[in-house]
This record gives sequence, structure tokens and C-alpha cells, in this order.
Amino acid sequence: MIPSVNPSGSDTRGLLYYLYETGKYEDHTDPHLVASFDGMSPDPGRHPSATLTDLQQLLDQPVMALAKHARPAKHVWHTSVRADPGDRILSDEEWAGIARRIVAATGIDPGDGQPGCRWAAVRHADDHIHIVATLVTEDGHRPDDFRSGARAQAEARLIEKELGLHQVAPGDGTAAQRPTSAERHKAERQGRERTAREELRETVRRAVAGARSDEEFFDRLATAGLLIRKRAAPSGDLLGYKVALPDDLNKDGEPVFYPGARLAPDLSLPRIRERWAGDAQDVPAARREDAIRTEPGSPAAARRGTASAVWQA
Repeated sequence: MIPSVNPSGSDTRGLLYYLYETGKYEDHTDPHLVASFDGMSPDPGRHPSATLTDLQQLLDQPVMALAKHARPAKHVWHTSVRADPGDRILSDEEWAGIARRIVAATGIDPGDGQPGCRWAAVRHADDHIHIVATLVTEDGHRPDDFRSGARAQAEARLIEKELGLHQVAPGDGTAAQRPTSAERHKAERQGRERTAREELRETVRRAVAGARSDEEFFDRLATAGLLIRKRAAPSGDLLGYKVALPDDLNKDGEPVFYPGARLAPDLSLPRIRERWAGDAQDVPAARREDAIRTEPGSPAAARRGTASAVWQA
């Protein structure tokens, strides 16, 4: 069971529209609520008189109760919780219990008398649910949702054991983020077989595998046709980078950049540098001393560089 948390949305109604839309997406069948913060939220999928606006206004009420300057710019928390393809089909009641456990574990609605956020869990396919919440508690504060993704994963491991579902191996924190639904649909519209994030991830991994320094790494990214933005400290030290595909644009016609760490945790610049440092330590001392004695412009250095490039290819 895989929870995929996205804590930075700003349009509650837009997300609800996607969750209840049945005309565009094949896996959206019979969308309906399985649980909510109060157990009585209007369900546009099952209640003829209920509308998306009714549900949106109910979820957004604590946000709108704040003074305009105090409202968070991005107040929508969203996660999908997907069962393994080999698992049995869970009932609405089981998914409702899973939703309540996920919002409690992540701090969205902790229970035990603590003020929580308003949330609703929508099921529009057999194998997963979506939970949407607004990030203002009933008493007008920000919830304690720090590391909500990791907390959701930990709770999912417990749920798997208790319900007899396929048990996902605990990760080491380096797993790449799965493409979001919006990214998949954008790729379909653009005629891509993979999302921009996936294409960038593969290209960056190839560049990392063939490079041994910052300069060589960024040269390889540029040669591969990626757009690059570097982030530097006031001292001039390089801290990080972002990459984009030239033809992957947002609504304003600007390239969509992804930081290395958002492609995969092990593709952040500090983690890449750790890998290069480890590679250097693996080289025998005699070879390192020989490399030092060899002049950069000598024939021996050229032969060695050519041989290395062939081996890398």
C-alpha cells in the first residue's frame, strides 16, 4: 500500500473536480465519499442535491474564517493511498478506516480531543482512495503535519500487516517520487510516453554515471539538451541545481524546472558529490599518484581519458 502525499495545493474545488470527474479518466468510476472529518459531509457522487461547491465550502470554512492576510497561500493537502495490484478489493468500510488512520498518523486530524483539519476521502476506483484536507485546524492553527509523507508510509506498513495485504519493504529514503496524476495527464496531452520528471530523472542519472566533477556533470546535462539553473551561496559556492526540458512549459510558456532532490533524493547535488568522493576513494593509491604525475595535456592522459570514455559508454 503506497500513500503519495502532496501537501502544497491551493485550489480545493479544482482538486475535487478532478476526483469526481468521470468523463476523461478510465479509472474514475462511481466516485463517492468513503469517509470525512465529521462523517456527514455532502457527497456529490451519491447525494443528488449535493454539489462540489457544497463540499469545497465546507472543507474551506476554517481557512475562510481567518483574516485574508492570515490565510495560507497553499492550504490544500492531498494524498492518494493505493493498494498493491495483487491485493484483494477492499470494501468502502475498510478504505474509510484506512483514511482515518492516515489523517491521524500524519497530524491532519490527530484525534484524542486535539483540533484537526477538515478532510474528505474519495474513492473513484477499486484499488485506491484520495484524501483531500485543508491545512487550517478548527481552532485556526496550522496542523502538525511535519514529515507527513514519511508518517503516512509508516502507518501504511502497519495497515498492511493488520489487513493481510502485500507488505511493501521499508525504504531507505532514496526512492524516486512517483509521477502525479497531473503530470501523467500532461504527458498524455503532449504525446510523451513518460512524464517530464521521469525523462529528466533518467537523463540526470546518465550524466551522474559518466561524470566525476561538478563541471563534467553540468557539461553532460547541457550536452543532453537540458536547461540548467544553478543555485549558489553568497560566497559563490554551488549549493544545488534545477533542470528542465526545453519543450515542457507551464501555462505562462515558461520551462518547468525540477530540483535534483525532487527528481530523486539521491540526485541532490550533495548526494551526487558523496558518490564522486566515494569513487575517488576506491581508486588505488598507486593509480592516483600516477594520475598526478601525468600532465593533463600529455598523450598518456589523452589515451587514459579516451579509454575511460569508452568504458563509461
